[in-house]
Amino acid sequence: MARKLIAALVPVMALAVLAGCGTPAGTDKDLTDDWAMLAAPKIPPPPSGACYSTSVDFFATDTTTQFSFKPVDSCSSSHASETFYVGDLTGTAASGTTPPKGEALKDGWAKCNTEAEKFLGGDFHDGRLELIVLVPSSTQWSAGARYLRCDLAEVVSDGDKPVSRSGSLKGTLSGDKPLALTCAMEVYDTDGKTWLDYTPASCTATHNMEYVGTYTSTDRPFPSNSDERKTAMRPGCEALGAKYLGMSASQLTNHQQVGIGFWMVDEESWNRGNRSARCYAMLFDKKTVTKSIKNLGSGTL
Repeated sequence: MARKLIAALVPVMALAVLAGCGTPAGTDKDLTDDWAMLAAPKIPPPPSGACYSTSVDFFATDTTTQFSFKPVDSCSSSHASETFYVGDLTGTAASGTTPPKGEALKDGWAKCNTEAEKFLGGDFHDGRLELIVLVPSSTQWSAGARYLRCDLAEVVSDGDKPVSRSGSLKGTLSGDKPLALTCAMEVYDTDGKTWLDYTPASCTATHNMEYVGTYTSTDRPFPSNSDERKTAMRPGCEALGAKYLGMSASQLTNHQQVGIGFWMVDEESWNRGNRSARCYAMLFDKKTVTKSIKNLGSGTL
């Protein structure tokens, strides 16, 4: 009897279970089509206002610089660069299969340049500063990242050696302009003829060169050799120099104590639209002064 009772109860229990699995009103038995799809993973853009240390000896317009940055706790800590603007790449710069470079970054570079002037209170070219334009890595790009990151860094000279600093660069080209380019001492190779770099100096300290302004070339192919560079940049720098020194063009050309030199950007920067050269009045024959030579005019040193 017990076995028969159990056997008799099994179908009843099964029916009860099956009855509990019936389709509720208003449903279609498809458990997959009523769930929202999860959003694809998205690479977050880098934060604006962050600061970074770096391992490079000098800043270069290539991936060496891009992958050298390591975040620090705050901009009050020792750091090399500061992210002052983060935006989105647009147009052709955002539509390629690989991260943009060269001419494809013209709009991005122009945006960073404009935002840098607002942030600094002046043109970064007029300071011991480097503007660094960064885009996603190849891995980030493949994952959909399309950010534009703009950094500024204090540098020792046009050789672009990083300075380890604390505090923001905001406003450093306004007011008393603590990072403005002024006077310096030339640094030459051991042959005494090849200009390698310069050491910044106060214009009241011993020096033999002085910043006169930045010249920007018209849109043209990158001048790849010395003669092309002179043709592209020297006339513009000499015009800035003559104005700064209070001379006519012929007076500057014939002056026996001072001439004009320039330090121009690399090819990648040029192709991005930064077709600039920083221009300097430079004294001949190892002569030095301890005052500014602005508005020297027809006088001598």
